[in-house]
Amino acid sequence: MRLLTLFSPIFLFLSLFVGSGLLFTWQGVENAFYQIAPTVAILPAIMLAFLLLKGPTQDRLHSFLDGLRHRDIVTMCLIFLLAGAFNVVTKSIGCVDATVNLVLSLIPSHFVLIGLFLTAAFISTAIGTSMGTIATMGPIAVGIASSGILPLDLAISTVIGGSMFGDSLSPVGDTTIAAVLSQGADFRKKLILNAIVACIAAVIMVIILWFIHTPGTATASKNYDLILIIPYVLLVTLAFAGLNVFHVLISGLITAWIIGFIHSSYSIVTFAKDICKGFESMHEIFILSLFVGGLAGMLKEMGTMNYVADFVGKAHHLTKRSAQLVIGAIVSIFDVLIANNCVAIIFSGEIAKTIAHRYKIPNHYTAAWLDIFSCVFQGIIPYGAQILLASTLSGISPLVIAGQVYYCYILAVVVVIYILLVPIRKTDS
Repeated sequence: MRLLTLFSPIFLFLSLFVGSGLLFTWQGVENAFYQIAPTVAILPAIMLAFLLLKGPTQDRLHSFLDGLRHRDIVTMCLIFLLAGAFNVVTKSIGCVDATVNLVLSLIPSHFVLIGLFLTAAFISTAIGTSMGTIATMGPIAVGIASSGILPLDLAISTVIGGSMFGDSLSPVGDTTIAAVLSQGADFRKKLILNAIVACIAAVIMVIILWFIHTPGTATASKNYDLILIIPYVLLVTLAFAGLNVFHVLISGLITAWIIGFIHSSYSIVTFAKDICKGFESMHEIFILSLFVGGLAGMLKEMGTMNYVADFVGKAHHLTKRSAQLVIGAIVSIFDVLIANNCVAIIFSGEIAKTIAHRYKIPNHYTAAWLDIFSCVFQGIIPYGAQILLASTLSGISPLVIAGQVYYCYILAVVVVIYILLVPIRKTDS
């Protein structure tokens, strides 16, 4: 009975969000899992937690507000806004198109498949969104495949794989932001650890694509200006240099405006409007983060997080290595159920932090594993937004695409092997 009480708010949210998604899928509705917004599906869960939490109404309300206004949650929301602004501004001045054309033009024509993967990987790392990358690269992949150079299903699946590379690694990606802040991790250390695992998987992926590539000629435009690549290069460089994420994003925004003004008379008024559009593009994850924070505050007060940590510790007698795998399993389960890797990280963050503290796992390790494991499953679940978008662009069944996103499967194997074989360094503890 206690178990049901502790987890019933989460189960209610999952039932509403996942249940409606399955129902709409059965009815043949497109984007079935996004017909009922998670920001709405979570409201009954919040109400239930409020009713189950003991104590005066004012104290229960304070528990919700304490979670909602937690420093990490508010910081996360502010970073989401800045990241959204950066994405819209850079797209508006042509940075995305220039980057796509530059990278594809540098790839030898007989390595088109490798070129698609590397281009998607670079763009997703730069702009921090796999959805934006798939929307950008998907039509290019379809266009190349339509000429008979590549199988369409393999081309679009390769783009998804490259997009998920940056989804877990980008310094401005919502999953990176959520993972780092939910664990209170060092931003630079998380990125370096994440990069090691992701790059090993990417190298293996490139080797595989080397053997299965099909000779052909890419159709990328030669029209690009190197100056438009600067905002992305600056962003990645400053992030890996360890600069505060706020400084990184603000520097990127200002640089993008200056370049846009010089390159195409990008006015300050247009710049302001694009920033506003960027803020608006993040409204759902902004509101959802606040609501999840409030729900987590009440669940923490109910003892849900400590219950999970106690159960895991007592039932399995974990070592440091197995505790890391359990953290990966928890966020993976949430992602499979919710079909949104950022939300999965937010939901499992407090549980992961409790387990990490108990087994003395460094915060940046936990943040990296949350990000990587959630992105692995986000890239292969057929009802996830990434595969649904790719399916819409290509006309290929989501189930067919899901089986060919090789990078995500490789990444899963690499991260598990890394956890099992590479001990946590004493300097990281």
